[in-house]
Amino acid sequence: MLLDPKPKSKGADLFSRGEELGELLSSLRDNPITVITGIRRVGKSSLMRVAIAETEQDSIMIDIRRVYSDSSGSIGRVDLSYAIQGELEKKLKKERIKALLSKVKGVSFMGNSVTFDWNDVTLSSILEKLNDHSKPFIIAFDEAQYLRYYGSRGGKSIQNLIAWSYDNLPNIRFLLTGSEVGLLHDFIGTDDYESPLHGRYIYEIVLKPFSKDISIEFLKAAFAESDIQIPLEEITAAQNLLDGIAGHLVQYGLNRLRRSHDEALSETFRTARMLFISELKELEKRSPRYRKVLEFIASGATSFTAILRSFQASGDSASKSRVADALRILERSSWINKEQGKYSIIDCVLAELIRNGGF
Repeated sequence: MLLDPKPKSKGADLFSRGEELGELLSSLRDNPITVITGIRRVGKSSLMRVAIAETEQDSIMIDIRRVYSDSSGSIGRVDLSYAIQGELEKKLKKERIKALLSKVKGVSFMGNSVTFDWNDVTLSSILEKLNDHSKPFIIAFDEAQYLRYYGSRGGKSIQNLIAWSYDNLPNIRFLLTGSEVGLLHDFIGTDDYESPLHGRYIYEIVLKPFSKDISIEFLKAAFAESDIQIPLEEITAAQNLLDGIAGHLVQYGLNRLRRSHDEALSETFRTARMLFISELKELEKRSPRYRKVLEFIASGATSFTAILRSFQASGDSASKSRVADALRILERSSWINKEQGKYSIIDCVLAELIRNGGF
């Protein structure tokens, strides 16, 4: 169902992503580390879930953002270990997985439940046994940039684990997704000489928003699937406001099934506002200046000089270096984009909400 608001898990529901899906399936067969990047709500989790559902390879998938949230912002060894334990427990109906885990010291079974004695069990010992699988085994981390909150060294031990697996376990595949693209790259650290993953080959798939034409075709197909006819001018108007971000298009489509065009757009923006409020609160925990930067850009201050002057006019005597740091972090977190010296908010719905005082 194209208008299912949850991440897709069937290839038939993954609209116009056949090329990316084929690319991902191929990489999961051949490459130790695959990364999917793209802005929020563009469909990364759906692509990952469909690939995992369609591949013949066994896998586990961990939502690192949920682990981060459940652990109150600091992921410990126990937090991640129990998340992995829970996912492995779901695989116990497959005798080959159960047989491999039974060889790990500290793992015991009772029916279809598994107990890990984490005084004996290590993540490396689990990977070592899963490496004996007949086909490459996939470890998928959704929103993997949150792994930088693992442990006391910014996720360094996870980097070491992945690097060790890369060098020693040819049958283990890591799949990482991230919407804070620059921060995910920072965590992986392939350009950092001190990173354990420096110099390793990583296959990256960049998932881009739909083009205007594909966005329109998506909405037309979604409405046809729901057996409803919507005027093309309404679909085009919705696309112009929502751009090609799949999450927003799905929300509009769902709302339009039971509301007028204007009401559907209004409800779509209301839903987006609730999501953004939560995300902006998380952003403000890092620094209240990040939100100010977004407000300044939305109001038309798109150059560095204009943003700096906006801070000064607001009574905030932020230095050039502080403003530059805020812009750099927002760009690496995939909130803003910079082209030819001009900054813009990537998600046009967020930009519109800020311009109209939606927060």
